[in-house]
Amino acid sequence: MISWLKSIFWSKKEVKERRTSVSEMSQADKKDFTKGIFTTIIEGVKISMAALLSIFVPQYCPETETTCSLQDNFSNLSMFNEFVIAFNFITLFSFIMLITVINMRETYFLKSLDYSKDKSYNSLQENLKEYPDIIDNVKIYNKRLYKWARITIIMKTLNVIFSSVLIFYYYYDGFKSVTTIISNVLLVSDKLYNLVEICKESIKDTLALSTNRFEKRSYNVIDPIEEQTRKPKVEMIEKV
Repeated sequence: MISWLKSIFWSKKEVKERRTSVSEMSQADKKDFTKGIFTTIIEGVKISMAALLSIFVPQYCPETETTCSLQDNFSNLSMFNEFVIAFNFITLFSFIMLITVINMRETYFLKSLDYSKDKSYNSLQENLKEYPDIIDNVKIYNKRLYKWARITIIMKTLNVIFSSVLIFYYYYDGFKSVTTIISNVLLVSDKLYNLVEICKESIKDTLALSTNRFEKRSYNVIDPIEEQTRKPKVEMIEKV
Protein backbone atom coordinates (compact mmCIF):
# COMPACT_ATOMS: atom_id res chain seq x y z
CA MET A 1 0.00 0.00 0.00
CA ILE A 2 2.75 2.43 0.98
CA SER A 3 4.80 1.60 -2.11
CA TRP A 4 1.69 2.06 -4.30
CA LEU A 5 1.00 5.51 -2.84
CA LYS A 6 4.66 6.40 -3.18
CA SER A 7 4.63 5.48 -6.89
CA ILE A 8 1.62 7.76 -7.43
CA PHE A 9 2.70 10.79 -5.43
CA TRP A 10 6.49 10.51 -5.66
CA SER A 11 8.05 8.47 -8.48
CA LYS A 12 8.77 4.86 -9.38
CA LYS A 13 12.48 5.55 -9.81
CA GLU A 14 14.65 6.81 -6.97
CA VAL A 15 17.40 9.37 -7.43
CA LYS A 16 20.86 7.87 -6.96
CA GLU A 17 23.30 10.60 -6.07
CA ARG A 18 26.51 11.14 -4.22
CA ARG A 19 25.80 12.63 -0.79
CA THR A 20 27.44 16.03 -0.57
CA SER A 21 27.21 18.82 1.97
CA VAL A 22 26.73 22.53 1.35
CA SER A 23 30.31 23.12 2.51
CA GLU A 24 31.55 21.29 -0.59
CA MET A 25 29.85 23.76 -2.91
CA SER A 26 31.62 26.62 -4.66
CA GLN A 27 31.06 30.15 -3.33
CA ALA A 28 28.72 30.96 -6.22
CA ASP A 29 26.66 27.82 -5.53
CA LYS A 30 26.53 28.60 -1.81
CA LYS A 31 25.23 32.07 -2.67
CA ASP A 32 22.54 30.58 -4.91
CA PHE A 33 21.69 28.03 -2.20
CA THR A 34 21.22 30.82 0.36
CA LYS A 35 19.06 32.78 -2.07
CA GLY A 36 16.98 29.63 -2.51
CA ILE A 37 16.33 29.49 1.26
CA PHE A 38 15.07 33.08 1.34
CA THR A 39 12.97 32.42 -1.77
CA THR A 40 11.44 29.40 -0.03
CA ILE A 41 10.50 31.50 3.01
CA ILE A 42 8.81 34.11 0.80
CA GLU A 43 7.04 31.42 -1.21
CA GLY A 44 5.91 29.83 2.06
CA VAL A 45 4.06 33.01 3.05
CA LYS A 46 2.50 33.26 -0.41
CA ILE A 47 1.27 29.68 -0.53
CA SER A 48 -0.20 29.95 2.98
CA MET A 49 -2.24 32.96 1.88
CA ALA A 50 -3.23 31.24 -1.39
CA ALA A 51 -4.18 27.90 0.16
CA LEU A 52 -5.91 28.91 3.42
CA LEU A 53 -8.56 31.05 1.74
CA SER A 54 -11.32 30.29 4.24
CA ILE A 55 -9.06 31.65 6.98
CA PHE A 56 -7.34 34.69 5.43
CA VAL A 57 -10.13 36.05 3.19
CA PRO A 58 -12.41 38.53 5.06
CA GLN A 59 -15.81 37.02 5.89
CA TYR A 60 -19.00 38.38 7.43
CA CYS A 61 -20.16 36.85 10.72
CA PRO A 62 -23.95 37.08 11.23
CA GLU A 63 -23.55 36.47 14.96
CA THR A 64 -21.39 39.55 15.53
CA GLU A 65 -22.65 41.47 12.46
CA THR A 66 -19.04 42.37 11.58
CA THR A 67 -15.99 40.90 9.86
CA CYS A 68 -15.04 37.53 11.34
CA SER A 69 -11.95 37.37 13.49
CA LEU A 70 -9.41 34.56 13.10
CA GLN A 71 -11.01 32.82 16.08
CA ASP A 72 -14.48 33.16 14.50
CA ASN A 73 -13.23 31.32 11.40
CA PHE A 74 -12.74 28.23 13.57
CA SER A 75 -15.86 28.53 15.72
CA ASN A 76 -19.44 27.23 15.25
CA LEU A 77 -18.57 25.64 11.93
CA SER A 78 -21.03 23.90 9.62
CA MET A 79 -20.09 20.59 7.99
CA PHE A 80 -19.36 22.35 4.70
CA ASN A 81 -17.22 24.91 6.52
CA GLU A 82 -15.22 22.14 8.19
CA PHE A 83 -14.80 20.42 4.82
CA VAL A 84 -13.49 23.60 3.16
CA ILE A 85 -11.01 24.31 5.96
CA ALA A 86 -9.78 20.71 5.79
CA PHE A 87 -9.42 21.00 2.02
CA ASN A 88 -7.51 24.27 2.49
CA PHE A 89 -4.92 22.45 4.60
CA ILE A 90 -4.74 19.52 2.16
CA THR A 91 -4.05 22.06 -0.60
CA LEU A 92 -1.40 23.66 1.60
CA PHE A 93 0.21 20.22 1.97
CA SER A 94 0.34 19.81 -1.83
CA PHE A 95 2.04 23.22 -2.09
CA ILE A 96 4.56 22.20 0.59
CA MET A 97 5.33 18.99 -1.31
CA LEU A 98 5.79 21.00 -4.50
CA ILE A 99 8.19 23.42 -2.81
CA THR A 100 10.07 20.43 -1.34
CA VAL A 101 10.52 18.87 -4.79
CA ILE A 102 11.60 22.25 -6.22
CA ASN A 103 14.26 22.65 -3.53
CA MET A 104 15.52 19.06 -3.84
CA ARG A 105 15.80 19.45 -7.61
CA GLU A 106 17.49 22.84 -7.40
CA THR A 107 19.94 21.68 -4.73
CA TYR A 108 20.90 18.67 -6.84
CA PHE A 109 21.53 20.95 -9.83
CA LEU A 110 23.71 23.26 -7.72
CA LYS A 111 25.78 20.35 -6.38
CA SER A 112 26.14 18.36 -9.60
CA LEU A 113 25.83 20.83 -12.49
CA ASP A 114 27.05 24.23 -13.61
CA TYR A 115 26.21 26.82 -16.24
CA SER A 116 28.57 27.63 -19.11
CA LYS A 117 27.96 30.42 -21.61
CA ASP A 118 30.43 28.70 -23.95
CA LYS A 119 28.10 25.71 -24.31
CA SER A 120 24.74 25.74 -26.01
CA TYR A 121 21.53 26.09 -24.04
CA ASN A 122 20.35 22.51 -24.72
CA SER A 123 23.67 20.63 -24.75
CA LEU A 124 23.36 18.92 -21.35
CA GLN A 125 23.14 15.36 -22.68
CA GLU A 126 26.02 15.89 -25.08
CA ASN A 127 28.25 17.44 -22.40
CA LEU A 128 27.52 14.73 -19.80
CA LYS A 129 27.90 11.59 -21.91
CA GLU A 130 30.38 10.25 -19.35
CA TYR A 131 27.89 10.74 -16.52
CA PRO A 132 24.66 8.92 -17.47
CA ASP A 133 23.62 8.71 -13.81
CA ILE A 134 23.39 12.51 -13.62
CA ILE A 135 21.27 12.59 -16.79
CA ASP A 136 18.99 9.92 -15.28
CA ASN A 137 18.63 11.95 -12.09
CA VAL A 138 17.79 15.10 -14.06
CA LYS A 139 15.04 13.17 -15.87
CA ILE A 140 13.65 11.84 -12.58
CA TYR A 141 13.59 15.28 -10.96
CA ASN A 142 11.96 16.84 -14.04
CA LYS A 143 9.17 14.24 -14.10
CA ARG A 144 8.70 14.42 -10.34
CA LEU A 145 8.37 18.20 -10.44
CA TYR A 146 5.92 18.04 -13.37
CA LYS A 147 3.78 15.52 -11.48
CA TRP A 148 3.56 17.68 -8.35
CA ALA A 149 2.98 20.86 -10.37
CA ARG A 150 -0.06 19.24 -11.99
CA ILE A 151 -1.34 17.83 -8.69
CA THR A 152 -1.00 21.25 -7.05
CA ILE A 153 -2.80 23.03 -9.91
CA ILE A 154 -5.74 20.60 -9.62
CA MET A 155 -5.85 21.01 -5.83
CA LYS A 156 -5.59 24.79 -6.10
CA THR A 157 -8.43 24.96 -8.63
CA LEU A 158 -10.76 22.83 -6.50
CA ASN A 159 -9.73 24.79 -3.41
CA VAL A 160 -10.66 28.11 -5.03
CA ILE A 161 -14.06 26.70 -6.09
CA PHE A 162 -14.93 25.30 -2.65
CA SER A 163 -13.65 28.38 -0.80
CA SER A 164 -15.49 30.76 -3.15
CA VAL A 165 -18.80 28.94 -2.59
CA LEU A 166 -18.29 29.12 1.18
CA ILE A 167 -17.29 32.79 1.25
CA PHE A 168 -19.57 34.29 -1.40
CA TYR A 169 -22.69 32.28 -0.59
CA TYR A 170 -22.51 32.07 3.20
CA TYR A 171 -20.09 34.71 4.55
CA TYR A 172 -19.77 37.41 1.87
CA ASP A 173 -18.22 40.54 3.38
CA GLY A 174 -18.46 42.94 0.46
CA PHE A 175 -15.88 43.96 -2.10
CA LYS A 176 -12.93 43.21 0.22
CA SER A 177 -13.82 39.50 0.06
CA VAL A 178 -13.57 39.65 -3.75
CA THR A 179 -10.30 41.60 -3.90
CA THR A 180 -8.60 39.49 -1.23
CA ILE A 181 -9.47 36.13 -2.75
CA ILE A 182 -8.39 37.30 -6.23
CA SER A 183 -5.08 38.74 -4.99
CA ASN A 184 -4.33 35.62 -2.91
CA VAL A 185 -4.97 33.33 -5.87
CA LEU A 186 -2.86 35.46 -8.20
CA LEU A 187 0.07 35.23 -5.73
CA VAL A 188 0.89 31.73 -6.94
CA SER A 189 -0.91 31.37 -10.30
CA ASP A 190 1.94 32.86 -12.33
CA LYS A 191 4.50 30.71 -10.49
CA LEU A 192 2.55 27.52 -11.20
CA TYR A 193 2.11 28.39 -14.87
CA ASN A 194 5.85 29.05 -15.27
CA LEU A 195 6.66 25.79 -13.47
CA VAL A 196 4.54 23.76 -15.87
CA GLU A 197 6.15 25.43 -18.89
CA ILE A 198 9.66 24.81 -17.48
CA CYS A 199 8.78 21.17 -16.78
CA LYS A 200 7.44 20.58 -20.29
CA GLU A 201 10.57 22.03 -21.88
CA SER A 202 12.88 20.21 -19.46
CA ILE A 203 11.25 16.83 -20.05
CA LYS A 204 11.03 17.25 -23.82
CA ASP A 205 14.71 18.18 -24.34
CA THR A 206 16.22 16.72 -21.13
CA LEU A 207 17.27 20.08 -19.70
CA ALA A 208 18.20 21.17 -16.19
CA LEU A 209 16.30 24.45 -16.11
CA SER A 210 16.39 26.40 -12.87
CA THR A 211 13.09 27.35 -11.22
CA ASN A 212 14.51 29.62 -8.50
CA ARG A 213 15.95 32.37 -10.70
CA PHE A 214 14.36 35.45 -12.25
CA GLU A 215 16.37 34.96 -15.44
CA LYS A 216 16.16 31.72 -17.38
CA ARG A 217 19.15 29.46 -16.71
CA SER A 218 19.93 26.03 -18.14
CA TYR A 219 22.60 24.06 -16.29
CA ASN A 220 24.50 22.45 -19.17
CA VAL A 221 27.85 21.17 -17.81
CA ILE A 222 29.02 19.14 -14.83
CA ASP A 223 30.02 21.07 -11.73
CA PRO A 224 33.87 21.36 -11.47
CA ILE A 225 33.89 20.09 -7.88
CA GLU A 226 31.63 17.16 -8.80
CA GLU A 227 33.82 16.38 -11.82
CA GLN A 228 36.97 16.41 -9.71
CA THR A 229 35.40 14.07 -7.19
CA ARG A 230 34.30 11.66 -9.89
CA LYS A 231 37.48 11.85 -11.98
CA PRO A 232 39.35 8.93 -10.34
CA LYS A 233 36.31 6.69 -10.87
CA VAL A 234 35.96 7.72 -14.53
CA GLU A 235 39.67 7.13 -15.19
CA MET A 236 39.48 3.71 -13.52
CA ILE A 237 36.51 2.71 -15.70
CA GLU A 238 38.33 3.86 -18.85
CA LYS A 239 41.41 1.78 -17.94
CA VAL A 240 39.27 -1.32 -17.41
